[in-house]
Amino acid sequence: MLFIISLFIALFTAFVLDKPLKKHPAAFYITAAVLTAASIYISQSDITITNRFLRDYVLGIFSRGAIGAAFWAVVMWTGALPNGSALIKKLMPVRGELSITAAVLTIAHIITFGLQYIRNLLNDRTGTGDAYRDFVITCLLSLAMTLIMLPLTVISFKAVRKKINAKTWKNIQRLAYLFYAMIYIHIMVLFVPKAQRGREGYFLSVLVYSAVFIGYAVLRLRKYYLSKHEKTSKLIPNSVCACAFVIPLCLSGIVSRNANTKTKAVTLAPKAAVEVTENEQTQTTTAAAATSVGTKTTTSEKSSETTASTTDKVTKTTEAVTEEQAEEVTEAENNDEQTEENEQEDVPQQNYRFKNGTFEGTGEGYEGKVHVSITIENDVITDFKASSDDDPDFFDDAKSKVIPQIKSSLSADGIDACSGATYSSNGIIEAARKALEQAMN
Repeated sequence: MLFIISLFIALFTAFVLDKPLKKHPAAFYITAAVLTAASIYISQSDITITNRFLRDYVLGIFSRGAIGAAFWAVVMWTGALPNGSALIKKLMPVRGELSITAAVLTIAHIITFGLQYIRNLLNDRTGTGDAYRDFVITCLLSLAMTLIMLPLTVISFKAVRKKINAKTWKNIQRLAYLFYAMIYIHIMVLFVPKAQRGREGYFLSVLVYSAVFIGYAVLRLRKYYLSKHEKTSKLIPNSVCACAFVIPLCLSGIVSRNANTKTKAVTLAPKAAVEVTENEQTQTTTAAAATSVGTKTTTSEKSSETTASTTDKVTKTTEAVTEEQAEEVTEAENNDEQTEENEQEDVPQQNYRFKNGTFEGTGEGYEGKVHVSITIENDVITDFKASSDDDPDFFDDAKSKVIPQIKSSLSADGIDACSGATYSSNGIIEAARKALEQAMN
């Protein structure tokens, strides 16, 4: 969603604001720099933005690099458009200005996440397994992209470009192809695992980014081929390009599909077993009821025969009881009552491990403090709230994995962290442990 919004902004700038951009490029560069600096300051300060729209869709398009990627998409697609077309005539005059604006906007993402990566390295918080692999890949790609982007941006200024030989300038600019490929790989490394876990919006993001970058690569190769074979029919190249676009796009969708859907079939068998057990219990209950009815009928017949004799015996017994026996009976009853009272006094009252009430704790998350509030009633967690300045995606994954475990076990020990959100998970666990320690009786 962020990338789609950013694409509309980039296209609006390129098609509607193209003349002001060409005439007063410095104003656009300064505006982009101010927005970049503001987003960096807010993301690195203690300022907390409670409004989700402002946090995710205004600040997010800068800090997450969506706006920069959108401007780069317009720049690279301009080079892939057919020569002489109306679109390329519209965009090519401002392509250099668009690329400089894209670089300035990308700096917000580079600094925000670059500082985060540095902190993680210094604190030995690089994760394990797949998380460590993704961390290393994104670090290397980010470093390489930055080293490529900076010189390309500098030589895009007209004053610098005029001082460089045209052939040399063009050879350096070819590094942009590698830069675009790295952007796509970088995005897929970050987004595909989240899409596979079923994170909302990431599957669509993978498809949109794939369509933009794969489409560019296909059109760019098509343009190169036709420039070398001008008299060749376009039918075969167009057919090949269509397949070259659709097949990788479908593969990206297959790879990033939600793997959790595989568990649906597994849950059917236990449910069926439960239904069979309930049917068997119903049949058993029905049979037992029928047997009970038959038994009661037979017993009632025998009971009617003995009622008279039993009544006579009771009458004779009552008459034979003396005053002395009556006193003994009364004394025995009193003893029984006293025994019951003693037994009730000996029954221990139920003791709870935790006090009732709401208790709070803090822990160290991925990017800052994690705050936890736990409400307990009779050793049952009735409410569990967790908040943090961590990345919302990672923190939400951590909450969905960690909180249910703590609630069910009523303990912060032996809790499994969420893969890919280890530090956010550990922050929640640490904060919950401190809150539970306060609640302990």
